[in-house]
Amino acid sequence: MSVSDYHRPFAEQVAFFKSKLNLPSERWDDIRHEEHDRSFIVAGAKAADLLADLYAAVLKTKVDGTGLNAFRKDFKSLVARNGWTGWTGEGSQAGVAWRTKVIYQTNMATSYAAGRYQQLTDPELLAVLPYWQYKHSDGVMFPRPLHVSWDGLTLSPDHPFWKTHFAPNGWGCHCRIIAVPKSDYLKAIANGRGPANAPAADDIAGIDPGFAYTPGASVADELRALLNGKVAKLPGPIGQALAANAQAVLTPAAKAPATLDEFIAAGKAIVDALPDGAVDPLACHQALLARLQADVGISTPCAVASGGAGASLVKAASRLFPDAWTAAADALGPLYTKARARARGFHYTETRVPAYPGQTCDLPEFGRVSIKQGDGYLFVRTGALDNAVHEFAHRLQHALPDLQKLFADLHQRRTHGDALERLRDLTALPYGWGEMTHKDKYADPYQGKEYPGGPLEVMTMALQAVLGAASKVTTGGDSPTEWFRKVYTMDREMVDFTVGLLFHWKP
Repeated sequence: MSVSDYHRPFAEQVAFFKSKLNLPSERWDDIRHEEHDRSFIVAGAKAADLLADLYAAVLKTKVDGTGLNAFRKDFKSLVARNGWTGWTGEGSQAGVAWRTKVIYQTNMATSYAAGRYQQLTDPELLAVLPYWQYKHSDGVMFPRPLHVSWDGLTLSPDHPFWKTHFAPNGWGCHCRIIAVPKSDYLKAIANGRGPANAPAADDIAGIDPGFAYTPGASVADELRALLNGKVAKLPGPIGQALAANAQAVLTPAAKAPATLDEFIAAGKAIVDALPDGAVDPLACHQALLARLQADVGISTPCAVASGGAGASLVKAASRLFPDAWTAAADALGPLYTKARARARGFHYTETRVPAYPGQTCDLPEFGRVSIKQGDGYLFVRTGALDNAVHEFAHRLQHALPDLQKLFADLHQRRTHGDALERLRDLTALPYGWGEMTHKDKYADPYQGKEYPGGPLEVMTMALQAVLGAASKVTTGGDSPTEWFRKVYTMDREMVDFTVGLLFHWKP
């Protein structure tokens, strides 16, 4: 990894660097190891205003990706403005070049590593790439022999090696850590690069002083080590600054919703901050999608094995859902789609394992298809985005049964003790005599329809209302935008619950 690699900042890297404290210091090692995760240290920079300027200059290069030369220009002006003198390297072009490179590269490298740590510990990534591998940069002019010896070492993320050897491991170190699958881990063991070949837990030979820690891991630990005795041992001004600022860091993050009522409350807080859905449903819907994109990520379309209008429509619908939900649907297997004007959509996901090779079955609109567990089929109404949202949500019920259970649990709580009623009696529509529902306070009694597998329309109709409001196609009844308004007005609890799940429920 070269210095140029740090010119491409990513969100976790910038967030890590922004979290640091501005603390005056006499020496670079006044604060050691984990304390650097919340402390921007430049050796000899005592004045707080100078330190703040240095911090801002490095942060600017991170956010803008402008690089070392841009930092050097800012460095010269801010040093002159703050009257900083007596620093090592002052007075010569070579000295300034060395000093600025050390400040820039060290902070870039550690923030890069801390950002990577946050990415590597993401549960979704660990689910598919559960091992970490040490990579030495081949482009280093004078490689450290011990760093080279660690190249290819592949271990589980909880191995003690990473507590001290998470790169960078010294001044100018360009080593990095990557995530790899289990197959690479087994290959590494076979090649003598597995756990049996890792240095002993207390062996930090080859690591420069001050680097034997994991950048970013201490952030996850909330600086508790600092408040449990370390603050008192630090030089006065540094200890005081840490104690004053660490409290905010140590404040526990809000507990993630887990119960029905917690999801409802979390969703209500979000919906309350949006435009009033009863007054301007489309504005409320658009603001909701914008916030979902910013806070959760809803930009990834599902994979579709077929083409045509149906595929385009289903992909557009899937982009309204959290990316992690869509990925779970993709993992089930191939998805086939078709569309027809004024059609009643349907969904089918194959749950059976074929009884014999080549076993087939007949599906409406799709004809004879092979039985393959996980294959999905969506038939949707041409141009009706809300209908595609509804049918894709049925696919998600197979991919995310725990999510479906939450909707079913809310339905059971709301309808406990209520008698089943015929849909045709409640709606005057030609439903079959055996189609029964718990009408509850649903905006449409169809939402409470009972199937042998449970209340399967609660989730799909809620998501259809919340996510499909901008659909332009209406085939009788309320328009999708008016349907959003109707649900928002008649069943605000369902809207809040659905929004709470969209923002806070993870597979």
